[in-house]
Amino acid sequence: MSNRIFSEEEVQKLIKRAAELEAERTVSGRGRGENGLTIDELKNIASETGLDPELIEKAATEMDTTSPDFQEKVRVNREEIVSEIWLDRRPDRETMDVLVTELNHLYGTTDELNWWENLWGTHEGKAKVKKTSNTTEWNYKTEAGMYSTRVLMQQRGDRFRIRVSKRQFYGMEWDSEVTSLILVIPIAVLLAVIGGSSSVATLGVVWPGIVTGVLLSFFSYPLMRYFTKRSIEKHKAEVKKTVGQLAELVLQFTRLDKSKSPSSDKSKSITDIEIPDEQEDSKSQPDKLRNNLRE
Repeated sequence: MSNRIFSEEEVQKLIKRAAELEAERTVSGRGRGENGLTIDELKNIASETGLDPELIEKAATEMDTTSPDFQEKVRVNREEIVSEIWLDRRPDRETMDVLVTELNHLYGTTDELNWWENLWGTHEGKAKVKKTSNTTEWNYKTEAGMYSTRVLMQQRGDRFRIRVSKRQFYGMEWDSEVTSLILVIPIAVLLAVIGGSSSVATLGVVWPGIVTGVLLSFFSYPLMRYFTKRSIEKHKAEVKKTVGQLAELVLQFTRLDKSKSPSSDKSKSITDIEIPDEQEDSKSQPDKLRNNLRE
């Protein structure tokens, strides 16, 4: 065995099997009442088997983000597009501040409101942040006020909730036939004006052109429905992306916090050593220096 050369595939299998055996031995040594391994224990096993511990950290994050519980589910509730995810984490206040900063970066905005905006509660083009002991709410409105995005980050026991929702102005429904018909009205008016002008120029009568323009506008209804569906999918993707990026940040920061362990080394006290003056007797210097060191 000492002279045998293993192929690359065999090396991977050997390392994988060695890690499995080490994990089984560690778990059995912990007792029947405790199952599983912490991230620090896994990293120690990786070091003993020749793997980079940082790769264990990365693999654990990937496992969290690909688990069924992590998959963001986006739904349309009439006037609201919403996605929600729950994580078994307890982010600290510093992590919450990072999440708010990330939201401002994603949407290209800021949460610094001037006195006028604070007075009247208007924050078009900016985000409004409200914080309590266990909840942070981030609310953003576009500059034109067409859309508003609300992010609720809440700690409930040992679980952390991230909820992202997006609405249109005046609470309009996202996937509504009435909304599509409303979008057809400007097209009908435009075609009616063009048709009426053309009819007057050719026939000398305005009504045939207006009627023709209105009838043609109704053919644009399927086109409006198509663009409405496309717009909804775009906003759903934005909400899903926001939830995913926030969740990944929470996993990264809380995992880093868990990996930190207090140092076992006791802090050593530093004793100031007095340097004797040159005028003092040279014989007394060693004794004084020895006394200072003892102190």
